[in-house]
Amino acid sequence: MAITAPAPMKTFTERAAAQNLNETEILNSNNAAGPFPPPESDVVLAGGGIHGLIYAIHASKHKPDKIKISVIEKNAKPGYKIGESTLPLFSMWCKMYGLTSEYMLRIFGLKDGLCFFYLDREKQEEYTDFIIGGTPGVFLSGYQVERPISELLFTLLAQRNGVNVYHGREVDFKTTKVQGKHDGKPTTTIDSSLLVDATGRFRQVASKNASLHRFEGWNYDAFWAYFTCPKDESNIKFRFYEGSNTNHICFPEGWIWVIRLLSWEGNPIARLMDMLSYLLDLAEAGVTGDQVPSTDELATMFELKYQWVMSIGFAVRNDIKYPEDMSLYGTGEAERRFNYFVEKYSLIKEFMTNFGLIENHYGPNTTWFIRKSLTYQSPVVSGPGWLAIGDACGFTNPLFSPGINASMSTSTFAAELMHKAFEVAQNALNPEAAELSIRTTLAPFDDFAKRLIPALNQMNRFNYCCFRDPRLGAQISGVWQNLASTIAGFGLMQKKSTVKKFTLTPETFLPYALNWAYGSMVPEFGEVARKVIRLIAPIPLEESIPDDIVRECIEFTDCIKAAVIDSGRCDVRFAGMFRTFDNRLNYTVEKTTKDDMAHQCSSCASWFLRHPEWKKCYSCGKKRSDAEATIIWNPPLTEELLY
Repeated sequence: MAITAPAPMKTFTERAAAQNLNETEILNSNNAAGPFPPPESDVVLAGGGIHGLIYAIHASKHKPDKIKISVIEKNAKPGYKIGESTLPLFSMWCKMYGLTSEYMLRIFGLKDGLCFFYLDREKQEEYTDFIIGGTPGVFLSGYQVERPISELLFTLLAQRNGVNVYHGREVDFKTTKVQGKHDGKPTTTIDSSLLVDATGRFRQVASKNASLHRFEGWNYDAFWAYFTCPKDESNIKFRFYEGSNTNHICFPEGWIWVIRLLSWEGNPIARLMDMLSYLLDLAEAGVTGDQVPSTDELATMFELKYQWVMSIGFAVRNDIKYPEDMSLYGTGEAERRFNYFVEKYSLIKEFMTNFGLIENHYGPNTTWFIRKSLTYQSPVVSGPGWLAIGDACGFTNPLFSPGINASMSTSTFAAELMHKAFEVAQNALNPEAAELSIRTTLAPFDDFAKRLIPALNQMNRFNYCCFRDPRLGAQISGVWQNLASTIAGFGLMQKKSTVKKFTLTPETFLPYALNWAYGSMVPEFGEVARKVIRLIAPIPLEESIPDDIVRECIEFTDCIKAAVIDSGRCDVRFAGMFRTFDNRLNYTVEKTTKDDMAHQCSSCASWFLRHPEWKKCYSCGKKRSDAEATIIWNPPLTEELLY
């Protein structure tokens, strides 16, 4: 039965024109407290990026109308950031608050699965691979998110739930007052009980309480750019390459990410707000499937433009010996390092011929990007009157996308504990007792944050060690990372008797998020990771890994893997999830089949989920056949397992 869809409105476009509002002013006009920060707020978040907004939305939903939250963002509007690939934890959080795939896939790219190609430095034309499929579209989807749009969407959702989000304002961290940045307004003081540091790697509050911690051994540097997106992928020679995956090209020094993004860059903020508000209206009304306008229809409806682009970047070890003269590879450091590795590996060089560089896609001086020494940890993440979340707690490496996905556990954990801390403080006899009760309440958060970052760092070192030899990548790193994820909770998503249709609730989300962490805290994974690191890390990066070391790593990890499978904790359809592995995770290079969850549209070449009830492409709106909409389960489903 079709639901009557709400009419599209151009509220923000009309308001901006009528009142001559700039982009910051139109954003701030949507706050319940008005366009300027209120004098009082229970919580002030410094930073309106994705973690600050996740915290604010989660806190406002956890116990509605209990606390007043103000988000202070120094930028005039949601702007460019790296960090574009998401995982099921993020999707289940979005789904929990009504942002399901029929709305999200109109504005973001599809993230169907993960594909890893492991190159051989000595035999340049040879490589191995590991491929894991995505979640079934009938239950859940993954997304490749352009950050300005994701943060604008979350800003509007937060404002709908009573959170005030102010752009163009800046917290003065010396006086902890809020200053005008883009509106010329005087300094404002907000009386609040808690300041949340959501300033990411800048750690504006956390840095005043302790210097950042660096881990022993190599760190990581990243450099990247944006490229044109080919419609025809047949010229890409990597077997099983699909643009719907986050593709990883791995080699001894590091890896490349290849992400297909739907970009809305260059549109007026008011028109984007109108489009996103319309999608939120459709979600609230329960309009589903083909009733939701396609991306093309939305763009026409709200006079917007979009394009598909490729985010391509390297994340490499920082102990690499580069040539003394890098001038042959370009002008700036990011371009030179990027092109150095393109030239070093013949398969990468051939791969890059499919893409054309886009200059200054996100504004002046945004062609090439570089960020060094990615990995760090904040030793102190909370104190009297403050706490840190997200990247302000620490960061490791973009491999397996922990920046949004694993770290959102800190944002949601802090949001729920904050309610509890306020409640116990209100019952305290005096301010000293109140502060003691708050510190006691936040102790589990401190402990979790201190454990999470080292675990993720070990996870990355393990994977980088496996990149040293293509046999290790294909047979150890990819399968063990996802086996650990399964043990840590993702396996429960596949059973009808435990979790229904990849759905988490406000009661079950946080326990799942704290336990998952992509399996980095699973004891068996830790045992495997430490063994591989101990054997391989001491070998100089320029040297090949001896065959006896490769065999020892594979034999040891296979033994632990067999014990896990025999324990019965992972009764899932691994043969459907992975190519080259059967249900007992025996490596079989001849096995090339797995479940098929996505298909490329024959009209617009966008990748779309197979979903039996969606008969139109959600990108161009063209009709698709029943065969294109049907999930291919390979091997077939069983009664107990969802997929």
